Amino acid sequence: MGSVIKRCECQVTAWDRCPHPWLVRWREPGGRSGRQREKSFERGSAGKRLAEKFERKVEREKDTGSYIDPKQSQRTFADVWQEWLNAGADDNALAESSRVQYRSIYKNHFAEFFGTRAIGAITASDITQWETAQKEKGYKPYGIHTRKIILASVFKYAWEAEIIARNPCKKADPRKRKDPAYRPIDPSEVPTTGEVEAIFESIRPYYRSSIWSMAGCGHRVGEALALCEAKWDQETGFFAVNAQLSTFGENEGAGRKTAIRSEVKWSRNGRLVPVPDIARSAWSDHLSTYGTWGDEGWFYESETYAGRFPARTTFQTRWNKAIEKAGLEDRKLTPKSLRHYFASVAIGAGVPLPELAKWMGHASSKTTEHVYVHLLPGAEERIKGAVALAVATDLSEALARVHVEPLRALSQGD
Repeated sequence: MGSVIKRCECQVTAWDRCPHPWLVRWREPGGRSGRQREKSFERGSAGKRLAEKFERKVEREKDTGSYIDPKQSQRTFADVWQEWLNAGADDNALAESSRVQYRSIYKNHFAEFFGTRAIGAITASDITQWETAQKEKGYKPYGIHTRKIILASVFKYAWEAEIIARNPCKKADPRKRKDPAYRPIDPSEVPTTGEVEAIFESIRPYYRSSIWSMAGCGHRVGEALALCEAKWDQETGFFAVNAQLSTFGENEGAGRKTAIRSEVKWSRNGRLVPVPDIARSAWSDHLSTYGTWGDEGWFYESETYAGRFPARTTFQTRWNKAIEKAGLEDRKLTPKSLRHYFASVAIGAGVPLPELAKWMGHASSKTTEHVYVHLLPGAEERIKGAVALAVATDLSEALARVHVEPLRALSQGD
């Protein structure tokens, strides 16, 4: 059992009035082999009540098996975050690319709100407040949801490692989402064909072929920068998308971290995409003008280091300059806008959504439907027309029966 005492020379009968602090003394689980611990509280009756409450709490947690070392729960979120990150690396559960991404997420989204706080003091209400702050900063629902899952993983680790007594994410319910994972694309976010062509003409010629990789084949920017001749079957007209340029891969010697990852988003197997004539022409022009490098015949090489892949940031710089040169700054277009263009054109041409989802590399056609189906031109009028046509067809068939049957009867009577 714990005890509430004072470490002073005052008489026990005078403890309620003496100026010395109250002290809770207890042993951690393990009987006499458990460590003896102490915690002090302010003097007076208020301090005594807090001390007695704490002593009861400790004994209850010892009885229920939920006791946690108070010093552990006082560790900062930043300290536990680093331990969680290192644990994943030690178990080979985290690739270097993931570790770099997690460090970036911590710096941009968690450090200011949680970093210096005692992890045991963080509550479900705090997580809700963090989510509200994220929304006020304009972050998209899918991104917030992803970061909440990461928070849940950190707190689950802290709970299982007996750093905290309760997992605040249990009440915050971070794995349930009220908002949709993907927001529908507004038509204003889709560039016109003229704008795509303007970007194509304005970007540095070395990267022109990547523009129609994204706008004509639906490639993500990392996939477009991983273009290589070995995966382009010019006879069948298909390209095998099964790699992407990653900002976070190791690149020995160059002092940077860019490399090709042999998998793409949502799939380790990749996908085959048809190559339209305009993309084929742009790719062919690139090959005849610049050639390729490496065994795979990579299209794009670092502007600084021979035999190295370009940095994603380099391409972004070239993109920004092209947008400025084309006079499209107000449109706020990004490389991803070219994927939106590809989807919009395909939908307008009547490509079925399951096929489009496959070409775009979506995990499910539901994603494609939610993000792009509202771009179907005149969909409302078409459904009205389809119903009207069905009704008219049925009516005409009915009228034909009214006229044909009497005539047939007369004919048989003769």
